[in-house]
Amino acid sequence: MDTQTGGLNRKRAILATVALAIVIAALSYVFRPYWLPPEPPGVLRLRDATEIFYAPHTRISPIGTYPEPRQIEIDGDALVRSSAGEAPLTVKTRLLVLTTHGPAEFRVTAHWNEAGEQVEVLSGTIEARKAYASPHPEPDTLTSGEMSLINKSIDLMEKEKTDLVALRAWRDALLASISRQPAAGASSADR
Repeated sequence: MDTQTGGLNRKRAILATVALAIVIAALSYVFRPYWLPPEPPGVLRLRDATEIFYAPHTRISPIGTYPEPRQIEIDGDALVRSSAGEAPLTVKTRLLVLTTHGPAEFRVTAHWNEAGEQVEVLSGTIEARKAYASPHPEPDTLTSGEMSLINKSIDLMEKEKTDLVALRAWRDALLASISRQPAAGASSADR
C-alpha cells in the first residue's frame, strides 16, 4: 500500500503544480497591462490644419498622398478636429466611412478587434456610412449632440443622442493628458 500511497501523493503533487502554473499564467495575462509602461496619448497635426488627438493604443494613418485626397484611417479612440478644406475629409474605420465637408469636431471609437464602433459629434456635420456591403446602406447625417453606433454582426447602424457633457469631459481630459506629455507626444505629418 505504501507504493500506491506514494504514487497517489506524486499524482496529487503533479496536479497541484499544473493547477498553480495555470493560475499564474492566467493572472499574468489578466494583469499584464499593469506591468507594462503605459503608452502615452498623442496628437497628429496635418498640413491642412486637421488635428487628431488620440488615446493610447490607437493607430492613425493618413493615406500617403494626404491631403489629396483628405483621407485618414483610425483604429482606436480619437478626437478629430477637421479644418475647412476644398475637399471633404474622409475618416475610415473597419465598419464606418465618415465624411465632413467643413470644420467639425467628433470622437471616433473604433477598435478593429471589437464588434461595434461609434462616432459622436461635438460640432459640425458628419455623414456616417457603413464601410461594408449591406442590404440597409442608408447613411446617418449627424450634427452636434448626435452619435451613430454600428455593429456588423447584426448589420445594425443606429442614430442616437449623445451626452454632450460627458463627451466634452472626455475631450478635455484627453487634451489635458496630452498637454502634460513631453514634446515627443506630439507629431506633425508633412502631408
